Amino acid sequence: PPSQHIYMTHSPHTPLPLSTRLAEVRAAAPDVFAELPLPLQPSLASPCWRRNETSRLRCLPAFFVAGALQSGTADLWRRLKAHSLIPSRHDALSHWWTNHPRSRAGNFETYTSRFSGDATLAALDAAPDSLLGDASPASFTFMFAESLRLHYRYLDAFDACYRECKANPPQRGAPSACANRKKGSDGGYRADHCYGRATAATSPLSFNLPAFATTLLPALRVVVMLREPAERLWIAFHSYGQYPAKYGQGAAGFGGYFGNQSAAWHSCASRHGVRPCALRFEGHGPEQADVYYHCDQLIKGMYSAFLPEWQAYFAPQRLLVLPSSEHFARPMRSTRLVWRWLGLREASQQEEADARRVKEGDELEQTVRRHGEAPAHHSRAVRAFYAPFNRDLAEALDDRRFYRGNWGAPS
Repeated sequence: PPSQHIYMTHSPHTPLPLSTRLAEVRAAAPDVFAELPLPLQPSLASPCWRRNETSRLRCLPAFFVAGALQSGTADLWRRLKAHSLIPSRHDALSHWWTNHPRSRAGNFETYTSRFSGDATLAALDAAPDSLLGDASPASFTFMFAESLRLHYRYLDAFDACYRECKANPPQRGAPSACANRKKGSDGGYRADHCYGRATAATSPLSFNLPAFATTLLPALRVVVMLREPAERLWIAFHSYGQYPAKYGQGAAGFGGYFGNQSAAWHSCASRHGVRPCALRFEGHGPEQADVYYHCDQLIKGMYSAFLPEWQAYFAPQRLLVLPSSEHFARPMRSTRLVWRWLGLREASQQEEADARRVKEGDELEQTVRRHGEAPAHHSRAVRAFYAPFNRDLAEALDDRRFYRGNWGAPS
């Protein structure tokens, strides 16, 4: 592996001025920009507005349960919405902020409609201090594949560039940017020059989901629950069938998977740096683009690569980060903590009982029941890989819980 210093990821992120962020929103999400600034109704705790005096009320979330994936956010959300001031008659898992605008997640009008149904508006009318939530767990780790709301322009530009190569194939013996077919792949053109062209067409590395979200929703609050990343990777390997299908089932398959992905990560990070590889891995060229699923699950456990940008736009009173292990050890304690942090009244006895009755949904417990625990030697290797990131995470949060026990470097 390359020298340890390249993994020092904890550095403050400089927030972009509002004018710059608005320009990026206009370029990447013109449907959102057309609505800004939102004329919010001060009588409601959730962000709601009308386009004019006679139009229907439209709403957006007041808070995110933003991730991370495989970290128990679904369990937390099910308990949170037992409180009657968190209306839940809407799709809270749309992944709108991370999905392609031409996907089923749809445009801004589609997103606002999720929070503006008749039942939801009736709940807000009955209790104006109610808070709407978005519980899409991919939001926190905004790597490339989870940022297509902003980076669809990269895909469009790359596709256009590649089509040019197919329409004008290089002549035999003549130099061409489209030359050099991929070895052992689909026989297509490498088109190395398309990576730079596509990168230039999309949002800069400095503008990502936190900057986008706070530009649209300046009062937004964000709850994050993080699982120890070696455990999260074991869960993810078994949660998505493509990994065992390629690398093999069980511990041996997981070992091959981690070895392949970590080697590809080291190669990228030593050449391009941690943050650029965490956020834009497959955008660096054909070597990274050819890596199976672009190290996506490995990167999603590098929490400290994403935290600084959240901290830059969300003051401590608007960003709450919790360890998953503590939630599953005492789920009602963390549920009450989030309720209080959101400023909700104390839950009633019935609301507490409803939250307590939620059937526990711990992905780790489910994975261990089906596939067993990760072998100790694999766990040590993965923990050693993530230890520098976890150390930076603990320092950034000033919270030693994220570098204690299995979060720390293995002895």
